[in-house]
Amino acid sequence: MLLTRPRGFTLIELLVALSVLVILLAVAVPGLQPLARNNRITALTNDLISTLNLARSEAVKRGVRVTVCKSANPDAAAPVCNTGADWHDGWLVFVDNSGTIGIFDGTDVRLKVGQPASRNATITADTAFANFVSYVASGASSASANMVLCLDGVSRTISINTTGRIQTTSGSCA
Repeated sequence: MLLTRPRGFTLIELLVALSVLVILLAVAVPGLQPLARNNRITALTNDLISTLNLARSEAVKRGVRVTVCKSANPDAAAPVCNTGADWHDGWLVFVDNSGTIGIFDGTDVRLKVGQPASRNATITADTAFANFVSYVASGASSASANMVLCLDGVSRTISINTTGRIQTTSGSCA
């Protein structure tokens, strides 16, 4: 007569396996934190760069000035530019038909409204881009300046030159 052993794990085997898993996680998780920080700042940078590229391409395609301005109310039904807002509150992309550059008014056409995925970020711009970035029909920018994004101690600098070309550099927040 053959005796068969019951199949499965004993409580001791299960506890040993869980202990090994906990030790492995305790070693691995801290090493993933820099990766997570870099992914968050990269996503934020890519979001803002894609917005700037949209504005530039629309300016060239439409043959008119297109502006990206900061907005305090990107979730509103009719968001507008706001010089008192911060770039990390949100932004508005619009065809700037009016005579006043950087001001969204009745003759302008709204193209896109955006806001950063993380409200914990800070986005500061040089004086030239303090309130808006504008592109003319040739794709050239209104000025040459930088925007610095800072999140979780990691920073990215978006540099826009007068031809409208965008470059990024990495660093750490001051």
